[in-house]
Amino acid sequence: MKGILVTMNIVAIHSLTEDKESLGSKLAGALGVTTFEALSRLRIPGTGPLVVAVFAEPEPAERQAEKLGTAGFHVTFLTAGEISAEAGRSPVRRFSLGEETLHAEPLQGGSLDIPYHDIRLVLRGTSVVRNTSTETVKSRSFNLGRAVLSSGLMLTKTTKTVREITHEAREGFCVLYAADGTALTFNEKGLVYDSLGPARQPASAANFSYLVGEFRRRCGDAVYDERLLTRAAQAALLGPRLSPETHLAVAIGLIAKVFGCGA
Repeated sequence: MKGILVTMNIVAIHSLTEDKESLGSKLAGALGVTTFEALSRLRIPGTGPLVVAVFAEPEPAERQAEKLGTAGFHVTFLTAGEISAEAGRSPVRRFSLGEETLHAEPLQGGSLDIPYHDIRLVLRGTSVVRNTSTETVKSRSFNLGRAVLSSGLMLTKTTKTVREITHEAREGFCVLYAADGTALTFNEKGLVYDSLGPARQPASAANFSYLVGEFRRRCGDAVYDERLLTRAAQAALLGPRLSPETHLAVAIGLIAKVFGCGA
């Protein structure tokens, strides 16, 4: 769901004020970029988190985070290890909704039982996977030259055109973060919905929507966040250097860390 990641360390800012335009010069000075570049990130809707720097090594990322903190920004620093942990989590395959406790069985085996009141964050979003393939299209057209040369025996000419076709697959996901650091990932198309009983419906999308609704209802102490529902919102958070298709785990990890959850 969350894509293939290279080693990277992420620095992001969050909890921004409404008057973000006034922060342009401060952000530019901390990052060592022009005010125009800084404002291009700050003009993203919302209060963050917004990725502002990406580093291959942790030391320069830590120094950058310190500069931003000194400039007065709220900073989130996501290490390569934290990103890998977020991306490598085994998704839940089977589950059951008890009266007080959620029972979950990850795809890689084992089981977990978590009281609903221990859930601190319900993070919902949509993963987008794009694949590109090539297709050869044949077409026939009348060709006067061939018709004359063949005395009318060959009237048309076949041409071949190779074009690229982009296929896009979308899937809903929901990650539950517990107070003890446990996180459970639920992917819409990877779940067995048998435990829903009479509430189960034929379409996975309907079942998933019902399940998320139950999470919200039962996990009354949890924060509900759905800012990752659209690719546009994911791209805004990640910035121009990171694509949602490849680096969704970064976006998930940053939001979780802002709320004090995650790896």
